[in-house]
Amino acid sequence: MAQAVTEPDGALTRAVRSLCLGLVRLFYREIAVSGLHHLPATGAVLLVANHPNGLLDPVVLRLAVGRPVGFLAKSTLFGNPVGRLALNAFAGLPVFRPRDGADTSHNERTFALARQRMEHGCWIALFPEGTSHSDPTMRPLRTGAARLALSYVEAQPADRLHLVPCGLLYQAKETFRSRVAVQIGEPLDVSAFAARHGCGFDAARQLTEDVQGDLSQVVLQADQQTLLRGLVAVAGWVHKGAARDLAAQQALAQRLAHAWQILLAADPDRAHGLQTQAAAFAAELADLGIDDPWQIDEPLPAPGAVLRGTLGLLWMCPFAVIGAVLGWPAYRAIRPLSVVLAGTETDLIGTIKVLLGLVGMPAWWGAQAWVAAAVGGWRAALVVAVAGPLSGWLALRWSERWQRRRQVLRLAWLRGVRNEVAAEVRRHRDELSRAVLAALEG
Repeated sequence: MAQAVTEPDGALTRAVRSLCLGLVRLFYREIAVSGLHHLPATGAVLLVANHPNGLLDPVVLRLAVGRPVGFLAKSTLFGNPVGRLALNAFAGLPVFRPRDGADTSHNERTFALARQRMEHGCWIALFPEGTSHSDPTMRPLRTGAARLALSYVEAQPADRLHLVPCGLLYQAKETFRSRVAVQIGEPLDVSAFAARHGCGFDAARQLTEDVQGDLSQVVLQADQQTLLRGLVAVAGWVHKGAARDLAAQQALAQRLAHAWQILLAADPDRAHGLQTQAAAFAAELADLGIDDPWQIDEPLPAPGAVLRGTLGLLWMCPFAVIGAVLGWPAYRAIRPLSVVLAGTETDLIGTIKVLLGLVGMPAWWGAQAWVAAAVGGWRAALVVAVAGPLSGWLALRWSERWQRRRQVLRLAWLRGVRNEVAAEVRRHRDELSRAVLAALEG
């Protein structure tokens, strides 16, 4: 196989790509990946994933697999210079959809370019639901991914093509500094599939059904959004450490979703009783301000560690205040503006927030530097230009450290002053854990 095609190498596209990757890393404080061992070491690879979060999904997927990945996106996103620049930086290819009024015959060229890139070792990602959405379940898959895969093995019978399912689970996709889990499933050998079923229309439909089944093994789904969030929360309470290991939490939540459907059909009274028990425990934790009920059993930090942490917070506090003062108005404006711009397409709020952060925060700091230059000259402008982003970063770090410190202090207060409440939390946690594990065992 020829040398792998990576992403465009121009200075501007490299800068745009690095900036986008950095912003997504900043927006999501953790991208937890499981199943990396399933990624093929050789051969052509087509990644297929669910599509809950607009243009952030392909960037998150690229960060998760740790290598360049081209992807297909709707052609309308290429209609303006900014969108075209960003998509080209990630080797994006346009898909022409009837609903956009586009000429779908252009898709033949898109498929030809995708096959050419795969032939040269480039990985391609598709989102076969066809559109981004916030539904708690996957939508029926389009046949495009299957048709591309089969057309590749038909044109390159000597090459092996693997189709790899990837499940994306956002802890809170619109929330700055939240987390994402990416579960990579077992690859499907398209070459072997084609040898059994051929490469025609019926084969594409069958492959699409197989892909839907494979994706259902790595994508968390539920009948309602509240149930989906509840499954994730309960998965964090069942085992010690699960709440801090998002990949393990996602895998356990998927097992819970399957067990829930079985229990609901076999014993609805028991299922609803379990749901009521989980809701009551969630309310108890919320009242106490506890995120992870297992932390209540962990050893309290030594006095020296508490003192060092407190001194660190005090040292950072003045700089954090400066950062908050300089950046807070623009930062607070991003969320409501994103909601307005997204309109009814709520799945795009996260994407818009990242883009507004990319443009809005530098513009805000630049405006402050301009005012400083008008008042105090270029030296004052330089100080403000440097102090804005640097103190903003320190404000972010201070906030996260304070949140962790406050959680530790709250748990210490519960165990030291309200030990009977801590005992109740342990008892309710253990009862719920036993009930959930019993449901899992069936």
